[in-house]
Amino acid sequence: MATSSLIKTITTFSLFQGFSPEEVWKILASGKVVQLKPGEILISPGTANDTLYLLIDGELRVVLEKDGVEVSIPILPGECLGEMSLVVGGPTTALAVAHELSRVLFISEDTFWNQLAVTRNGVRNLLSMMAARLQRNNDALIEKVEEQIKYQLLEKELETAGKIQSNTVPDGNHLFPDRPEVDAFALIHQARDVGGDFYDALALDDDHLYMAIGDVSGKGMPAALFMMRIFTSLRLLIGNKTPFEDVLPSVNNMLARKNEDMMFVSIFAGVLNVRTGLFRYVNAGHNPPFAALGGDDFKLLNLPKGPLLGILDRAKFPVTELKLAPGDALLLYTDGISEATNSDRLMFGEDRIRLALNREYHELMSGLVLSLKNAVETFVNTAPQHDDYTLFALRYHGH
Repeated sequence: MATSSLIKTITTFSLFQGFSPEEVWKILASGKVVQLKPGEILISPGTANDTLYLLIDGELRVVLEKDGVEVSIPILPGECLGEMSLVVGGPTTALAVAHELSRVLFISEDTFWNQLAVTRNGVRNLLSMMAARLQRNNDALIEKVEEQIKYQLLEKELETAGKIQSNTVPDGNHLFPDRPEVDAFALIHQARDVGGDFYDALALDDDHLYMAIGDVSGKGMPAALFMMRIFTSLRLLIGNKTPFEDVLPSVNNMLARKNEDMMFVSIFAGVLNVRTGLFRYVNAGHNPPFAALGGDDFKLLNLPKGPLLGILDRAKFPVTELKLAPGDALLLYTDGISEATNSDRLMFGEDRIRLALNREYHELMSGLVLSLKNAVETFVNTAPQHDDYTLFALRYHGH
């Protein structure tokens, strides 16, 4: 039996506009009120239906699917469901589920036809509500399709940007071609289509080879654009015969003077004299590389990190020298390697890098890099990774 408060609420709904209180009470008395818990299904698609459902309070969601696009549409108090299948006589076409605790009035098919749909007010109200909901459903589906198209276009643009970015850095399989004094190999793995990691390798003249590795703060497109800015600036300066000790300070001053977003980059860069083996390098806040010197195992180079690039104007970046002998090797990496995390939230760390590098001797640097990459992937297993990583290895063979 309907209560006075329930009758008062329902008479305000559009479905009963123009109905007398007695007509409303008669319809309510023939129905029943059902309470649905969140997640409880009211209507399943493809099933026979003999009931009109009127939402009294709470919220339902109708889930529609068209051309592979799924959209969830809210149903608010005063709105009906099930009238289409009653009118057409076919099965239901959508899924209706309670989004929150809801009360629904179940109106039987007999009451629908004999008391509601036989009056001019009832037909007009039903048609008006059906038209409004159909329009809202169509608008929601169109909006969802447009969003999906925009998302697909964005994915395509990011994929293209990733290809452009990957083609910017040298081919890691063919670093320093026709330079038998060294063997070098590098790779980048980006957590997204685009990222902030980079490496570079460039023969400056017959005697000097330039190499660098960097890791930009942030992720995605902003980091990728910042990375391109830094990469091209370094290339421009080093390629124009700028003294090596002035390269990083010049790039740092340029970044620091116009860096409203406070982005920064860590860089390890060096120039190797292949005739003498003298390696001059600068570390701007980057992870110290591993080095295998004098036939010894790989160990971390003992050097300070130095300031990051792009933070402080006129920061100092001292140049350090290391004399390489034939057979000596260097392994540069970004923190995506050392901070790779498994499902137990353990990081790979520098100790595991050292153990992986020294597990066996690799004649070629490609073997060394791929062995370390496999060790990291085995450690991580299926845990998701959110950071890019880059590896760059070089062995000096001598002049």
